[in-house]
Amino acid sequence: MPSAEEKTVGLALVTYQSAEDLPGFLETLEAAVEPYAVDVIGIDNVSTDRSADIVEEFGGRVIRNPRNVGLAAAINQGAAATGAEWILVANPDTQLAPGSIAALVDTAKADERIGMIGPRIARLDGTPYPSGRKFPSLAVGIAHALLGGIWPANPATRRYFGAPVTEVSDVDWISGCCMLFRREAFDAVGGFDDRYFLYFEETKMALDMHRGGWRVVLDPSVEIRHREGGSMRSAPFRKIRTHHRSALRFYCDYHRGTAWMVFAPLVAAGLVVRGAVAVARTALAQRLKRG
Repeated sequence: MPSAEEKTVGLALVTYQSAEDLPGFLETLEAAVEPYAVDVIGIDNVSTDRSADIVEEFGGRVIRNPRNVGLAAAINQGAAATGAEWILVANPDTQLAPGSIAALVDTAKADERIGMIGPRIARLDGTPYPSGRKFPSLAVGIAHALLGGIWPANPATRRYFGAPVTEVSDVDWISGCCMLFRREAFDAVGGFDDRYFLYFEETKMALDMHRGGWRVVLDPSVEIRHREGGSMRSAPFRKIRTHHRSALRFYCDYHRGTAWMVFAPLVAAGLVVRGAVAVARTALAQRLKRG
Protein backbone atom coordinates (compact mmCIF):
# COMPACT_ATOMS: atom_id res chain seq x y z
CA MET A 1 0.00 0.00 0.00
CA PRO A 2 1.40 3.44 -0.93
CA SER A 3 2.55 5.55 2.00
CA ALA A 4 1.00 8.94 2.76
CA GLU A 5 4.11 10.62 1.39
CA GLU A 6 3.73 8.80 -1.94
CA LYS A 7 0.15 10.05 -2.22
CA THR A 8 1.00 13.65 -1.34
CA VAL A 9 2.25 16.55 -3.42
CA GLY A 10 4.29 19.04 -1.42
CA LEU A 11 3.92 22.56 -2.78
CA ALA A 12 6.87 24.91 -2.26
CA LEU A 13 5.05 28.23 -2.77
CA VAL A 14 7.46 31.17 -2.71
CA THR A 15 5.80 34.53 -2.16
CA TYR A 16 7.05 38.07 -2.48
CA GLN A 17 4.45 40.82 -2.77
CA SER A 18 2.11 38.15 -4.19
CA ALA A 19 -1.18 39.07 -2.52
CA GLU A 20 -2.76 40.15 -5.81
CA ASP A 21 -2.15 36.76 -7.47
CA LEU A 22 -2.48 34.29 -4.61
CA PRO A 23 -6.30 34.00 -4.35
CA GLY A 24 -6.64 33.10 -8.04
CA PHE A 25 -3.85 30.54 -7.75
CA LEU A 26 -4.98 28.92 -4.51
CA GLU A 27 -8.56 28.47 -5.63
CA THR A 28 -7.31 26.24 -8.47
CA LEU A 29 -4.88 24.19 -6.38
CA GLU A 30 -6.93 21.42 -4.78
CA ALA A 31 -8.79 20.50 -7.99
CA ALA A 32 -5.46 20.40 -9.82
CA VAL A 33 -3.92 17.95 -7.35
CA GLU A 34 -6.88 15.63 -6.62
CA PRO A 35 -6.98 12.69 -5.99
CA TYR A 36 -3.61 13.34 -4.37
CA ALA A 37 -3.35 15.31 -1.14
CA VAL A 38 -1.45 18.59 -1.09
CA ASP A 39 0.89 19.84 1.62
CA VAL A 40 1.22 23.60 1.15
CA ILE A 41 4.45 25.18 2.38
CA GLY A 42 4.55 28.94 1.89
CA ILE A 43 7.96 30.58 2.00
CA ASP A 44 7.64 34.34 2.25
CA ASN A 45 10.59 36.56 1.38
CA VAL A 46 9.67 39.58 3.55
CA SER A 47 6.54 40.67 1.71
CA THR A 48 4.96 43.86 3.00
CA ASP A 49 1.50 42.87 1.77
CA ARG A 50 -0.73 40.02 3.02
CA SER A 51 0.99 37.25 1.04
CA ALA A 52 1.96 35.11 4.04
CA ASP A 53 -1.40 35.65 5.75
CA ILE A 54 -3.31 34.55 2.65
CA VAL A 55 -1.37 31.28 2.50
CA GLU A 56 -1.99 30.65 6.21
CA GLU A 57 -5.69 31.38 5.82
CA PHE A 58 -5.79 28.79 3.04
CA GLY A 59 -4.38 26.22 5.48
CA GLY A 60 -0.74 26.21 4.47
CA ARG A 61 2.25 26.29 6.75
CA VAL A 62 4.35 29.41 6.26
CA ILE A 63 8.06 30.05 6.70
CA ARG A 64 8.50 33.81 7.17
CA ASN A 65 12.07 34.65 6.23
CA PRO A 66 13.63 37.62 8.05
CA ARG A 67 15.29 38.64 4.78
CA ASN A 68 14.83 37.93 1.09
CA VAL A 69 16.90 34.78 0.55
CA GLY A 70 16.04 34.53 -3.15
CA LEU A 71 13.91 32.08 -5.08
CA ALA A 72 16.19 29.03 -5.24
CA ALA A 73 17.02 29.04 -1.53
CA ALA A 74 13.36 29.56 -0.62
CA ILE A 75 12.27 26.60 -2.76
CA ASN A 76 14.83 24.46 -0.96
CA GLN A 77 13.37 25.58 2.37
CA GLY A 78 9.92 24.50 1.27
CA ALA A 79 11.11 21.14 -0.05
CA ALA A 80 12.89 20.45 3.25
CA ALA A 81 9.73 21.24 5.22
CA THR A 82 7.58 18.58 3.53
CA GLY A 83 8.04 14.81 3.44
CA ALA A 84 6.03 14.46 0.24
CA GLU A 85 7.28 12.14 -2.50
CA TRP A 86 6.42 14.77 -5.14
CA ILE A 87 7.55 18.39 -4.91
CA LEU A 88 5.60 21.00 -6.82
CA VAL A 89 7.03 24.44 -7.51
CA ALA A 90 4.47 26.86 -8.94
CA ASN A 91 4.40 30.63 -9.13
CA PRO A 92 1.53 32.53 -7.52
CA ASP A 93 0.81 34.11 -10.93
CA THR A 94 -0.23 30.76 -12.41
CA GLN A 95 -3.67 29.17 -12.61
CA LEU A 96 -3.83 25.38 -12.55
CA ALA A 97 -6.36 23.41 -14.57
CA PRO A 98 -8.37 20.68 -12.78
CA GLY A 99 -6.39 17.45 -12.68
CA SER A 100 -3.28 19.07 -14.14
CA ILE A 101 -0.81 18.32 -11.35
CA ALA A 102 -2.23 14.84 -10.78
CA ALA A 103 -1.68 14.15 -14.49
CA LEU A 104 1.97 15.23 -14.21
CA VAL A 105 2.43 12.87 -11.26
CA ASP A 106 0.90 10.02 -13.23
CA THR A 107 3.16 10.69 -16.23
CA ALA A 108 6.24 10.81 -14.00
CA LYS A 109 5.24 7.57 -12.29
CA ALA A 110 5.44 5.78 -15.64
CA ASP A 111 9.25 6.06 -15.65
CA GLU A 112 11.28 6.22 -12.46
CA ARG A 113 14.04 8.04 -14.37
CA ILE A 114 11.84 11.15 -14.78
CA GLY A 115 13.14 13.59 -12.22
CA MET A 116 11.59 16.86 -13.41
CA ILE A 117 8.40 17.40 -15.41
CA GLY A 118 6.35 20.37 -16.53
CA PRO A 119 3.13 21.12 -18.43
CA ARG A 120 2.34 23.04 -21.57
CA ILE A 121 1.90 26.69 -20.62
CA ALA A 122 -0.46 29.30 -21.98
CA ARG A 123 -0.82 32.96 -21.16
CA LEU A 124 -4.06 34.08 -19.56
CA ASP A 125 -5.48 34.90 -23.00
CA GLY A 126 -4.77 31.34 -24.17
CA THR A 127 -1.80 32.09 -26.43
CA PRO A 128 1.18 29.72 -26.05
CA TYR A 129 3.97 30.57 -23.62
CA PRO A 130 7.23 28.85 -24.61
CA SER A 131 8.39 25.96 -22.46
CA GLY A 132 10.46 22.88 -23.22
CA ARG A 133 13.29 25.12 -24.34
CA LYS A 134 16.83 24.47 -25.58
CA PHE A 135 20.04 25.29 -23.77
CA PRO A 136 21.33 28.08 -26.02
CA SER A 137 24.62 27.97 -27.88
CA LEU A 138 26.77 31.09 -27.68
CA ALA A 139 25.63 32.35 -31.10
CA VAL A 140 21.95 31.63 -30.44
CA GLY A 141 22.16 33.18 -26.99
CA ILE A 142 23.72 36.40 -28.27
CA ALA A 143 21.30 36.72 -31.18
CA HIS A 144 18.28 36.02 -28.95
CA ALA A 145 19.50 38.53 -26.37
CA LEU A 146 19.96 41.25 -28.99
CA LEU A 147 16.92 40.59 -31.18
CA GLY A 148 14.31 38.93 -28.97
CA GLY A 149 12.86 42.17 -27.64
CA ILE A 150 12.56 43.93 -31.00
CA TRP A 151 12.03 40.98 -33.40
CA PRO A 152 10.37 38.17 -31.45
CA ALA A 153 10.12 35.88 -34.49
CA ASN A 154 13.84 36.00 -35.35
CA PRO A 155 15.45 32.62 -36.16
CA ALA A 156 17.65 32.56 -33.04
CA THR A 157 14.72 33.12 -30.69
CA ARG A 158 12.68 30.47 -32.50
CA ARG A 159 15.56 28.02 -32.11
CA TYR A 160 15.99 28.94 -28.43
CA PHE A 161 12.29 28.38 -27.69
CA GLY A 162 12.26 25.16 -29.73
CA ALA A 163 9.50 23.59 -31.78
CA PRO A 164 6.15 23.06 -30.03
CA VAL A 165 6.10 19.75 -28.16
CA THR A 166 3.16 17.57 -29.20
CA GLU A 167 3.75 14.47 -27.07
CA VAL A 168 5.49 13.59 -23.81
CA SER A 169 9.10 14.43 -24.65
CA ASP A 170 12.54 14.92 -23.15
CA VAL A 171 13.57 18.58 -23.27
CA ASP A 172 16.57 20.60 -22.14
CA TRP A 173 14.65 22.65 -19.57
CA ILE A 174 11.14 23.73 -18.63
CA SER A 175 9.66 26.99 -17.45
CA GLY A 176 10.00 27.64 -13.75
CA CYS A 177 6.43 28.85 -13.35
CA CYS A 178 5.27 25.24 -12.86
CA MET A 179 7.60 22.30 -12.19
CA LEU A 180 7.08 18.92 -10.53
CA PHE A 181 9.98 16.93 -9.06
CA ARG A 182 10.45 13.39 -7.90
CA ARG A 183 11.76 13.69 -4.34
CA GLU A 184 14.55 11.17 -4.96
CA ALA A 185 15.83 13.17 -7.93
CA PHE A 186 15.50 16.52 -6.16
CA ASP A 187 17.55 15.27 -3.23
CA ALA A 188 20.07 13.49 -5.46
CA VAL A 189 21.10 16.74 -7.19
CA GLY A 190 21.09 18.71 -3.94
CA GLY A 191 18.01 20.77 -4.70
CA PHE A 192 18.21 24.15 -6.40
CA ASP A 193 21.52 25.96 -6.71
CA ASP A 194 21.05 28.83 -4.25
CA ARG A 195 23.72 30.94 -5.97
CA TYR A 196 20.84 31.83 -8.31
CA PHE A 197 18.91 34.48 -6.38
CA LEU A 198 16.33 34.85 -9.14
CA TYR A 199 16.13 33.81 -12.82
CA PHE A 200 17.82 30.83 -14.51
CA GLU A 201 17.40 28.77 -11.34
CA GLU A 202 15.11 26.34 -13.21
CA THR A 203 17.59 26.18 -16.12
CA LYS A 204 20.45 25.30 -13.78
CA MET A 205 18.23 22.73 -12.03
CA ALA A 206 17.45 21.07 -15.36
CA LEU A 207 21.15 21.05 -16.21
CA ASP A 208 21.90 19.37 -12.87
CA MET A 209 19.17 16.80 -13.55
CA HIS A 210 20.64 15.94 -16.95
CA ARG A 211 24.14 15.69 -15.51
CA GLY A 212 22.80 13.46 -12.73
CA GLY A 213 21.23 11.04 -15.20
CA TRP A 214 17.59 12.08 -14.68
CA ARG A 215 15.07 12.83 -17.40
CA VAL A 216 13.60 16.32 -17.82
CA VAL A 217 10.21 15.98 -19.48
CA LEU A 218 7.38 18.14 -20.82
CA ASP A 219 3.84 16.72 -20.98
CA PRO A 220 1.86 18.83 -23.50
CA SER A 221 -1.41 17.05 -22.67
CA VAL A 222 -1.43 19.10 -19.45
CA GLU A 223 -1.94 22.87 -19.65
CA ILE A 224 -1.73 25.60 -17.04
CA ARG A 225 -2.14 29.37 -17.43
CA HIS A 226 0.55 31.90 -16.59
CA ARG A 227 0.33 35.64 -16.10
CA GLU A 228 3.32 36.72 -18.15
CA GLY A 229 5.27 39.59 -16.66
CA GLY A 230 3.69 39.29 -13.24
CA SER A 231 7.05 38.79 -11.57
CA MET A 232 8.30 42.17 -12.83
CA ARG A 233 5.65 44.28 -11.10
CA SER A 234 7.84 44.94 -8.06
CA ALA A 235 11.45 46.22 -8.17
CA PRO A 236 11.81 45.97 -11.98
CA PHE A 237 15.27 47.58 -12.12
CA ARG A 238 16.71 45.23 -9.50
CA LYS A 239 15.22 42.28 -11.35
CA ILE A 240 16.77 43.38 -14.63
CA ARG A 241 20.18 43.46 -12.96
CA THR A 242 19.59 40.08 -11.31
CA HIS A 243 18.39 38.53 -14.57
CA HIS A 244 21.58 39.47 -16.40
CA ARG A 245 23.84 38.36 -13.54
CA SER A 246 22.09 34.98 -13.49
CA ALA A 247 22.43 34.68 -17.26
CA LEU A 248 26.20 35.10 -17.00
CA ARG A 249 26.36 32.65 -14.10
CA PHE A 250 24.50 30.04 -16.12
CA TYR A 251 26.76 30.55 -19.12
CA CYS A 252 29.76 29.81 -16.91
CA ASP A 253 28.11 26.82 -15.23
CA TYR A 254 26.98 25.36 -18.56
CA HIS A 255 30.38 25.72 -20.22
CA ARG A 256 32.64 25.01 -17.25
CA GLY A 257 35.64 22.91 -18.23
CA THR A 258 35.24 23.69 -21.95
CA ALA A 259 36.97 26.04 -24.37
CA TRP A 260 33.80 28.17 -24.46
CA MET A 261 34.77 29.69 -21.11
CA VAL A 262 37.23 31.93 -22.94
CA PHE A 263 34.24 33.88 -24.25
CA ALA A 264 32.85 34.63 -20.77
CA PRO A 265 34.20 38.22 -20.74
CA LEU A 266 32.55 38.85 -24.12
CA VAL A 267 29.27 37.45 -22.83
CA ALA A 268 29.57 39.62 -19.71
CA ALA A 269 30.15 42.74 -21.81
CA GLY A 270 27.17 41.94 -24.01
CA LEU A 271 24.94 41.40 -20.99
CA VAL A 272 26.00 44.75 -19.53
CA VAL A 273 24.93 46.48 -22.76
CA ARG A 274 21.68 44.52 -22.94
CA GLY A 275 20.96 45.30 -19.29
CA ALA A 276 21.51 49.01 -19.85
CA VAL A 277 19.08 48.96 -22.77
CA ALA A 278 16.51 47.07 -20.67
CA VAL A 279 16.81 49.62 -17.86
CA ALA A 280 16.33 52.50 -20.31
CA ARG A 281 13.26 50.84 -21.90
CA THR A 282 11.74 50.13 -18.48
CA ALA A 283 12.31 53.70 -17.31
CA LEU A 284 10.68 55.04 -20.47
CA ALA A 285 7.71 52.71 -20.08
CA GLN A 286 7.21 53.82 -16.46
CA ARG A 287 7.44 57.48 -17.46
CA LEU A 288 4.83 57.00 -20.21
CA LYS A 289 2.58 55.09 -17.81
CA ARG A 290 2.68 57.94 -15.32
CA GLY A 291 1.67 60.26 -18.13
